[in-house]
Amino acid sequence: MMSHLRWVRRLPITVLLALPLIFACASGPDPSMEDLASGEPGPDAAVQACVTGTVVSEGALIAPRTLLRQEGGEHVEMAGEFAGNVRRLTGAVVRACGSGHTSEGALEVTGVEVLEVDGMPALLGVLRAAGSAWMLDPLDGGDATTLASVPEGLQAAEGEVVWVAGVATPGSLTVRSFAVLEGWR
Repeated sequence: MMSHLRWVRRLPITVLLALPLIFACASGPDPSMEDLASGEPGPDAAVQACVTGTVVSEGALIAPRTLLRQEGGEHVEMAGEFAGNVRRLTGAVVRACGSGHTSEGALEVTGVEVLEVDGMPALLGVLRAAGSAWMLDPLDGGDATTLASVPEGLQAAEGEVVWVAGVATPGSLTVRSFAVLEGWR
């Protein structure tokens, strides 16, 4: 009876369960993982940090701060050139993403997705007319959303960055609320 595998029966179960992982890692490090010696990401790594929360503005002209209040009550400050755009979304629930955190813990935000405004599902994008229909093109280049019940005030903002909130169905949103985000960079 396979005496050369008798040693396997003497190993603790945790070691036996770990053997496939040990052999899988034997081929070397994953190039997308961080190089622990240098602290630099590997060549295939896409470093992206994201935070979800409600946008809160603090301060005025002298020292404005833009924060995201997370569900647990913790605050994360937004930093970088794009932080001013996030500030325009005060009160909205957003998902802000960036290249990482500063040494002070602020997120160097490079993009934002509006999730909810006043308890309604919301979207952020560029408004455009498509024949007799209205569309919202997401800023990240994803699929456009068809808008229904577009008020005249919103129609006047064609080509502008806006958020819209309302009743969402797959691929469309009936507008109940909106804002034109002038000065969006």
